[in-house]
Amino acid sequence: MKANRYAFDAAAREVLYRVISARRDVRNYRPEPIPDEVLWRILEAAHQAPSVGFMQPWNFLLIRDQTLRKKVHANYVEVNRRAATAYKADTNLRYRSLKLQGILDSPLNLLVTCDRARGGPAVLGRMTMPETDLYSTCLAIENLWLAARAEGLGVGWMSIAEPECLRQIFDLPESVVPVAYLTLGWPVEMPDEPLLARVGWRQRTSLADLVFENSWGVVASKSTARETAPATASGEVVTLESGRARRARLTRPPGSLGRLEGWSEWLANLQGLEHPRVERRWLLLFAGDHGVTEEGVSAYRQEVTAKMVYQFVAGGAAVSAIARQHGIQVRVADLGVDHDFLGARGVADKKVRRGTRNFTREAAMTREECQRAINAGAELVAELADVDLLAVGEMGIGNSTSASALAAALLGLSASAVVGIGTGVGPSTMQHKVQVIEAALALHRDELTDPTTALACLGGYEIAGIVGALEQAARQGLAVVLDGFITGVAALVAVRREPSVSTILMAGHRSAEPAHEEVLKALELEPILELDMRLGEGSGAALAMALVTTACRIDSEMVTFEEAGIEDAEREGGRD
Repeated sequence: MKANRYAFDAAAREVLYRVISARRDVRNYRPEPIPDEVLWRILEAAHQAPSVGFMQPWNFLLIRDQTLRKKVHANYVEVNRRAATAYKADTNLRYRSLKLQGILDSPLNLLVTCDRARGGPAVLGRMTMPETDLYSTCLAIENLWLAARAEGLGVGWMSIAEPECLRQIFDLPESVVPVAYLTLGWPVEMPDEPLLARVGWRQRTSLADLVFENSWGVVASKSTARETAPATASGEVVTLESGRARRARLTRPPGSLGRLEGWSEWLANLQGLEHPRVERRWLLLFAGDHGVTEEGVSAYRQEVTAKMVYQFVAGGAAVSAIARQHGIQVRVADLGVDHDFLGARGVADKKVRRGTRNFTREAAMTREECQRAINAGAELVAELADVDLLAVGEMGIGNSTSASALAAALLGLSASAVVGIGTGVGPSTMQHKVQVIEAALALHRDELTDPTTALACLGGYEIAGIVGALEQAARQGLAVVLDGFITGVAALVAVRREPSVSTILMAGHRSAEPAHEEVLKALELEPILELDMRLGEGSGAALAMALVTTACRIDSEMVTFEEAGIEDAEREGGRD
């Protein structure tokens, strides 16, 4: 084919297509302002958009005033409340879980308008299609959006507002139509796929289903082939002995980095490598609901479990921020949430049942259900093809009550010794939790003879899933960082079932839950962090994983005395 002298070179084309593919609707912003030079660059890009008859019908209204933005936000709240009524049952819950605007927290709002009177009554090209002025304005918006993406800037289109309300707030002339209310700022996260696809609201339609030829509905022929060469990797196999010998010669007095040295050496030994490998880090979050919430043991309603799962995949939870900061990949698994996520990307469907039974009246799970949850957890670990270090966390309203009951049964403790404040309850609810657990222990007393039966009677599907994940990790020789109390109880069950699990565990932190101390003692684990946390959702494990990663980087990147040119004579006598 003859070369096209108007085409950009391959590198430039690749960048263009990459920007188009990476454009996202952003809702979460950092507070730093947008520099003027960046803002005016993207506005200039918008102004370069094509327009029918060269009408250039757009205007860009910069909105920094918080009073005006609060008026827009108030209208959003009202319109969004009405919009939610159009969705029923699970879809309604999913809709209400979505963050659909960033009006107040973005550093800048921008109203893009179309002046339909610009150019006078007769604009070239609009005689038969007068709406082309609106279409042209949309092209300017797309230009702005792509330029912003190239700058690393986030843009969100906030469409849940009444045009007449916007017209009044900003005193727009009669001929000017509000087209897009945009929020702009530096994103907390630039998602790798659209938010609505990630949470399963709607997936991208196949292009092949949208391209017709000559007549409506006649599928167009397609002959394209694009292949990418598979990535290859090579590495040198080294011995454990060489690693230990080098570690002893690093430029620091032995033991001066305290427990950091122990973590990296332990992980290197487990992996059979000279230096521990921690590039591929995963956090598995297991979610499930609990029938015992019927007894009023939590400050939160059960539907919060599903809402938080949506936040995990949408990137709006605390653990999402931690994972982004430290490059940890997160996978969320539904083991037993009382909600159907309807294909939400990022939510692995391993549901056994929509919530456990109320264990004050019957066993939480049947033995068969318990085993299915254990198997599902093992499958999730086995499905992670590339992982160097794994962390586990959980989400489930009522699961601190379940974990407390399990801890009491496994450790021979009283209910009052294991009950903590859990999900923000007060003293009266704490006492009620004690009574609920006492009733459950009495009901199942004759069945708490082994860890698996105790798990089935008192546990949750997400707890059983963690048990299976830990057992599979032990089979693979994969190190696991536990989160807090609930994952610790799951680890206790797993170790009682399979003692080899104890060899792969690290305790991420010491939870504020009082029974966690007893669980750690039983597991013979010393926690990495002690921050009085009790959030769950893998937050403590993710923070600890970041510290372990730092220890391993020190181990692999620090030079030896010989490499630094420091002679033995220069380090005789030691240091205080």
